[in-house]
Amino acid sequence: MSSDRAADFARAHVEFAWRVARRLGLAPADAEDVAQRAMFVAARRIETVAAGSERAFVFRTVANLVSKVYRARRRKPEEPEEAAGELVDLEHDPEMLLEQRRARDALDAILQGLSSDLRAAFVLFEIEGLSQPEIASALGIPTGTVASRLRRAREEFLRIAARRGLAAPSTKRLR
Repeated sequence: MSSDRAADFARAHVEFAWRVARRLGLAPADAEDVAQRAMFVAARRIETVAAGSERAFVFRTVANLVSKVYRARRRKPEEPEEAAGELVDLEHDPEMLLEQRRARDALDAILQGLSSDLRAAFVLFEIEGLSQPEIASALGIPTGTVASRLRRAREEFLRIAARRGLAAPSTKRLR
């Protein structure tokens, strides 16, 4: 890939890669590392990516890298570290920033309660806005399976949110 094309690809997809890594459970610094590694992989392999499936390729790459991070942690547990502080935007109200952080933390906790299969489908559709055919390509599953996983993920998401007091318990099935 030419350096210009690689740079354009990275600019277009690095934030998506970071968000996916975060929603798959990595800390912000680890997500940044994975996103950067995903862009290096893309730079080497972009010629093999079919037009229109770039985000699916990035997702698969990030998911594989996240799996490697988790496997490495199981083999060699890290020493506990203090969480890296997030950059503070001084132009915003501190209470608003705190509320946003709490909302992100609550979302992350709910997502961690989903199985990895359900979480991947949910994140790609509800948060990243991929279509069901794009998700099917990214996950290597039929479109019907994507629809089934999305339905189950939404139900489980609401159950977990209700248990945490973040949503009213639902007595009827989602459609």
